[in-house]
Parts: sequence; structure tokens; C-alpha cells
Amino acid sequence: ERVETVSYIDAVNRLDAGDYDDKPDEGMFIHLAIASGGNQGYFDYTSQHHVIMWRWLIATAFINEMRKENGTVSIIDDSGNHSVVSVYSNGIVAMPLYPVAERLAMANNIEGAMIEKYGVDVGTKNAIIFYSNMFDVEQGTLTSFGREVLADLHNSFIAELNENGIPEAPVTH
Repeated sequence: ERVETVSYIDAVNRLDAGDYDDKPDEGMFIHLAIASGGNQGYFDYTSQHHVIMWRWLIATAFINEMRKENGTVSIIDDSGNHSVVSVYSNGIVAMPLYPVAERLAMANNIEGAMIEKYGVDVGTKNAIIFYSNMFDVEQGTLTSFGREVLADLHNSFIAELNENGIPEAPVTH
């Protein structure tokens, strides 16, 4: 067994960078350790740390729920790399889910909208409140509101792809 000591900030950054995307159980353990350390005063969260932690938790919970509900598919990318990913389905169309893409979509479409409307400080705080309403901490699951928000987000992606096809370059806001 290998043990590594990392700072709380480094642990948050590793979650955000996708270091645990292929190991969600390990990532959840790290997430809980960070949260526990913060709650005990060992780590002083900035608003950015909070939003990263919420984003990671919600994206991971959504992917896990979709895996249970819709299963997985085997994907081979352009480089020939093989991966097994969860599937989102709206009952008509299905799409693969990648953790990094989920977090990017949330950052762009939820946090981005809040920051655009309210500025960085207030927008980030509003995004944290929004995210906290998407997840039931006691149950360890998304709320019905959280599921609805993410379903609407994915359905808008599907509608965009159906209407305009795959963009030549990724679109970020």
C-alpha cells in the first residue's frame, strides 16, 4: 500500500484536474477528507475551493446515478484508447458522459452564467448556493432539482447537436 501526503489545496486541485476521474471511489474518499479537514478548521476554503468541490461532487454523483440508471458503453477514442463510460439518456437519445466534460459544462453553463450576471465574487457565491441545492448531503445523492438541472443541460446539448451538428472546435463561454 502506498501512502502519499498532500496539502488540502493540492487535493482540491487534483480533483479538479481529473486525477480521480478513473477512480471515483478514491476521489470520493479524497473529497470527504478535504471536506472533513475544512469542517474541522484544518483548511480555510476560498470561494473557488468551495465551487470546485461542489462541482466535482455533483458531476461525480450524476455520472454514478446515470451508470446505475442507464449502464455504460465502451468507447474507443481517436487515439485508440479504450474507456468505459456512463451514459445519459433522455429516453430518445443517449450520450456518453466524461467527468472532465461534465465539470467543464457545469463551470461554463452554471458558474459562467452566475459570474456573467453578478460578477466574480457574488456569482461564485451564488453558484455555490445553486450547487448546494442540487445535492442532498444527508442522502449523498442529487436532489430532484439537481437531476432536473443536469437533464436540462444535457438535453440542450443534444438539441444543439441535432440542430447544428458537432462544432469544428469546442465552444466555451
